Amino acid sequence: MNLFDIVPNNYFSIFTGKNKEIYIESLNILYSLLQNDEAVIKKSDFLSALKEREKNLNNFSLEEEDLSDEEKNDLSIDTPTSKASFVIRRLEETGWIDISMDIDNYEEVIVLPAYTISLLKTFNDIVSDEEAPYLSLVHSTYSELKLEDEDMDELLYTTLLRCYENTKKLKVELITLIHSIRIFQNKLTKLFDTNEVLHSYFDIYKKKISDRYYHPLKTFDSVAKFKRPIIKILDRWLKDKNIREKLIVQASISAKNNNKKEIENDIITKINYITDTYETLNSLISSIDKENNSYTKSSTQKILYLNNSDRTIKGHLENIFKHYAASINNGRALADILSKMQDSTSFYEQGFIDSKSVTLPILKKYRENGIPLEIVSFDEADDLLMDNFLEETKNIYTDERVYSFMEHSFADKKEIDSKELKIKNYDSLICLILATVKSEDESSFYRIEELMPKQIQNNDFIIPNFAFIKKEEKEEK
Repeated sequence: MNLFDIVPNNYFSIFTGKNKEIYIESLNILYSLLQNDEAVIKKSDFLSALKEREKNLNNFSLEEEDLSDEEKNDLSIDTPTSKASFVIRRLEETGWIDISMDIDNYEEVIVLPAYTISLLKTFNDIVSDEEAPYLSLVHSTYSELKLEDEDMDELLYTTLLRCYENTKKLKVELITLIHSIRIFQNKLTKLFDTNEVLHSYFDIYKKKISDRYYHPLKTFDSVAKFKRPIIKILDRWLKDKNIREKLIVQASISAKNNNKKEIENDIITKINYITDTYETLNSLISSIDKENNSYTKSSTQKILYLNNSDRTIKGHLENIFKHYAASINNGRALADILSKMQDSTSFYEQGFIDSKSVTLPILKKYRENGIPLEIVSFDEADDLLMDNFLEETKNIYTDERVYSFMEHSFADKKEIDSKELKIKNYDSLICLILATVKSEDESSFYRIEELMPKQIQNNDFIIPNFAFIKKEEKEEK
């Protein structure tokens, strides 16, 4: 079905003009009224809430609205009340809301279509600073199946449905995770400052992606840990005739369908979908591991590249190319860079004096014109410089070097924190970054815990405040 078979054709027109901020604010007010458990939203209450945002309403422009000149001349919108009333009218005309009459007291009330409520929730999720809790879809699926398998009751089919929906959600979440990591990978190419790279990795990626989704997926909600028990339970349900009969009876009551063959096929399809999905999730998780490792490695290499303070001609050229790349989409800034390059460049005619130059007759000699050097494009030069740099540094920071750094930091202690680390230069900073990432590896001899405050000053660097704790022998095993 087409989207505009459900929503009106002009549904999104309120977001095309300068008044879009006012309209999105009014929709946020509607959502807040819904969250306050107001099943019935009075139009008068909504109007009052809009008028309280008088500062925003002052920026309302009638010229931005899709109205005829005659309508604009007839309308008088110069007070907060008239502006708020017009906003409500436009929301009704575009299909975001409906207005009906309460038959008990003859008062106008706001009615929201289902698609409007769905979009309001989506808008709120996008802009909200609150972090949604991690949904343990794998563990939840295993727990429900195990509980039902041990004590089957009238909720057997309902449990299967929930596990089916959780599996579909899990697949979407994993694909979303891959794309989220790739977004950070692409943004890395547009960062040209060391602090920006560190902020992007530690303050955004590690908190919102790695700690929130990737870490649970590799630990307590691991697919590898629960995959076999889930498949084993479902295979037994599929092969056991009595269990299949229970599922068919419960499904027929739930779906109000007496076609036994059709219901049985649907049950088998759902079970096969869950088992097939868990069988193939390893490749998807391997892709996630690859993307995560690639982004971590690229961030480290970008920091090394940005701090390569080469003061030779080659270093100055690299600096020019770096600023050129940062301004590639800004025509005015790029023109300024090229103009300064032109003004700072001088050309001279070169000659030479030999033993015959001081005798008569004086013979002037000129160098013959040779074949000019081919001008390499900026993009090719940038790629060449980056390839050479990565080739030189790819084997510098090995696992042995990182673990050696941590062993030296621990000395005889069993626990140290970030302020005890000796971060004297960028070399030790890179070792710290990699040591933090490798703390989750099975080969790591230590683990980390986050401390408060979350950041501290260590020499010239602001770093995360962690406690590094040596693993006990039991933990290592």
